[in-house]
Amino acid sequence: MHKDNIITVLISVIASVVVSVALASVVAGKGSATAGSQNMNQAIEDYLMNNPLKVREALVLAEQQEQIEAQKRIAESYKANIKELNNADNSPFVGPKNAKVTIVEFFDFNCGYCKRLAPEMMKVIKANPDVKFVFKPVTFLGSLPTAKAAMAAYKQGKFLEVYEALLTHNGQITPAVIDEVIKSAGLDVAKTKEIMESKEVKEALDNITTLSQKVSIRGVPTLIINGEPLQAIEQGPIQNAIDNAK
Repeated sequence: MHKDNIITVLISVIASVVVSVALASVVAGKGSATAGSQNMNQAIEDYLMNNPLKVREALVLAEQQEQIEAQKRIAESYKANIKELNNADNSPFVGPKNAKVTIVEFFDFNCGYCKRLAPEMMKVIKANPDVKFVFKPVTFLGSLPTAKAAMAAYKQGKFLEVYEALLTHNGQITPAVIDEVIKSAGLDVAKTKEIMESKEVKEALDNITTLSQKVSIRGVPTLIINGEPLQAIEQGPIQNAIDNAK
């Protein structure tokens, strides 16, 4: 929890004690200001020491509320930037460009959960030819060469083949693995490497990074359907969300 929120919660707890002590003093109608202050300080200390669970409950509740507010802000950010998110001019995509339903995936080729999601995504893609899927590879986990390879494959019409092969690969994705995947996709390795180092690929990945920061992508995989966050990494829930959006 943010430090300022912790302080706010503690102040709220302490304030409730202060009010209780103040009311008690009014009812009693006696005692000096100094004595009242001492009593108040002692009451606060006693409350905090004798009710650690109450304090903890207040902190947990505040943290939960903070998470809800953060999720709300992120969802609002998705909505505000939906055109940029759904824009496939500089990102790999499959499906109709003007589809009614668009799913955006932010992912990292070195992310374990992204690897787990990949087979499910492939099933969903094949089952929904009328849906646009936009792919935003990020490089949070040191996957820049892999992201470059995927972007270069997209420029040659082979993104899905490379996407699936790299994300379902068991073990570390080395330069040799990338070369083998490129070959298996029917692409020329030398030409693909040239495209990987092109200004066009660099700018596309830079734009994706900038967008991920703009909409507060804090982890991967992140799925967004028509501007709404989608909390799922299995085919069933993803398909349900698609059906509901149609």
